[in-house]
Amino acid sequence: MYNCFGDTMCSSIKINPEDVKSLKEKFNVPFDIPTDTIKPNEKALVLYKEGKILPKLMSFGWNDKVFIINARQETLLEKPIFKKGKRCVIPASLFHEWSYAKEKVTFHSDNIMYLSGLYKQDNEFLIITTKSNDSVRRTHDRMPIILEHSQLEDWFNDTKFISLLRQEPKELEHEQKLEQLSLF
Repeated sequence: MYNCFGDTMCSSIKINPEDVKSLKEKFNVPFDIPTDTIKPNEKALVLYKEGKILPKLMSFGWNDKVFIINARQETLLEKPIFKKGKRCVIPASLFHEWSYAKEKVTFHSDNIMYLSGLYKQDNEFLIITTKSNDSVRRTHDRMPIILEHSQLEDWFNDTKFISLLRQEPKELEHEQKLEQLSLF
């Protein structure tokens, strides 16, 4: 079990069926892309680079001494645990966040969002977070670092990625469910 409140950003992600075709074509994805909501411990499409950008299904969360789903941008380069990771991106049509009142809030954009992340060789990934912008702040103080498609090559570049860690997050649209929903 892990803590979803306090300092962590507890989210789930989803790729809408209408975005699957675009992702399959752009990244030559040879397998089915999950379109159900993906929560920690479930498999999601992850893009990583080995010569070229490649797709793979990986599990959301690192099983280390503790279960980790996020890495804070501010300490990413300092903490030894994250030095094992390699940069990746997690395509998403939307992500869910739980408000302080435990209400489910959905954040989305007009385009596919590429959430910055780290992965380990055992096919586990986590999402890198930063301080929230105005569109997310009322719900949570953290949010994923969101990249544009045009920024992917820079994200995988060993020197250029640092500036992307510090970029101002783009504004997002959101919808809120008023009923209490299960966190898991």
